[in-house]
Amino acid sequence: MAKHDGLNRRSFLKRAGITAFAAGAVGGGPLAAVASAAAAEAAGNTKFDFDTPYSRVGTDSVKWDQQIRTYKKPNLIAGMGIADMDFRCAPCITNALAERIKHENWGYLDMPKDYTDAIGAWNKKRYNLEIDPESLVLTTGVHPGLIAALRSISPPGTKVLLNTPTYNGFYGDLRATGTLPEDVPMRNDSGKFSIDFDEFERHISSDTHAYILCNPQNPTGNMWSQEDLMKIGQICLQHRIVVLADEIHCDFVMKGAKYTPFASLPDKKVVNNSITFKACSKSFSLAAMKNAWCFSTNPDLIAKVRANNRADITTLGMVANKAALTEGAEWLDQLLPYIDSNHEMVANYVKANMPMVKCVKAQGTYLQWLDVTAVADKIGAKQKAASMSTGKRMVSPEQVVQDWFAENAKVALNAGSSYGTGGQNHQRMNIATSKKTLQAALDSMAMALKKL
Repeated sequence: MAKHDGLNRRSFLKRAGITAFAAGAVGGGPLAAVASAAAAEAAGNTKFDFDTPYSRVGTDSVKWDQQIRTYKKPNLIAGMGIADMDFRCAPCITNALAERIKHENWGYLDMPKDYTDAIGAWNKKRYNLEIDPESLVLTTGVHPGLIAALRSISPPGTKVLLNTPTYNGFYGDLRATGTLPEDVPMRNDSGKFSIDFDEFERHISSDTHAYILCNPQNPTGNMWSQEDLMKIGQICLQHRIVVLADEIHCDFVMKGAKYTPFASLPDKKVVNNSITFKACSKSFSLAAMKNAWCFSTNPDLIAKVRANNRADITTLGMVANKAALTEGAEWLDQLLPYIDSNHEMVANYVKANMPMVKCVKAQGTYLQWLDVTAVADKIGAKQKAASMSTGKRMVSPEQVVQDWFAENAKVALNAGSSYGTGGQNHQRMNIATSKKTLQAALDSMAMALKKL
């Protein structure tokens, strides 16, 4: 077996502890049978294998190798932090890359028109969203695109609105542009989050020029309705605040939910007051390929972004993304029910086996937002965080809980404190992995909690 071809699956399974857990851990027996049934149902007649664990250990993966180094846990059961997936990529991507590599020259790339055409076709077919090719700006990622937009509309020192908890990467974009976060806490009704529009408007001031919309919301998994988006869009239009819509997770829509592109709203003035940012990097796990795009129906807005954007897109990144857009739909369509059943599995397992943890199934994304208030209280997370904090380094109670799960369950999560106001007493869990790995992680977390 080649070094990176599964990285020796048998040793990985042994290292992950999957065999041991299946033999009689907390979730063995009836729940394991349910997981197997869910896997079979999700797989159906698919020709793609999402259920065989595919080890990423030894590939310098942030999600796995970085956590192994950080926690000194070579037997890490699951890296469930950073938002990328553990599955083999769509075969069409591997095939396209292999074919291009046969040509052994890597000179300057002339971006082919059929690539930008593929972006337009993908959005038209899946969401009936028309994108004017003239408005399309290629970027090396959503972050560089957002930074270019913020530099265009928000002078340093001005405020940027964020519905929180929200994606922690936005705070880095604000630091890069010298702008300031204005957290607007969402309502939290027993784990179900919603936008507080009155609170949103109260946070607007004369030095507020931009609002970063996360649609769907990371980390809570909300799919915003047309009514939600219209209301927030009208408030922003009234106060001359540009909406920067990060819709990178939009392809992950769970059963019973619906994704509404901000650019599809029925009010043209609201849409003209926005810029949308998208990529294949979540849908096909191509983050390392450094490729994304943004667009707007407002020519003046997109011209300002274009002036501040410098896209150094690689040949292989373009090839991979083009293959995903033109040939990857079948793979993604078969992945989505698998992700949905993983969400169901987590929600059901937590309810049955982890009384100290609470969660509500996400409407979108492949992320679960876990309420760990009882865990934090049980381990004295606040007191420990206070004793560990110094003038140079502040430690949050959520980091203490994150470290506790890594140490005691060998599962790496993301501390909720990094997601802004409202992230207290929460952890973010990435469930885009095989059910075997997910089962092992849940079993280990439940066993660790039982010992408290």
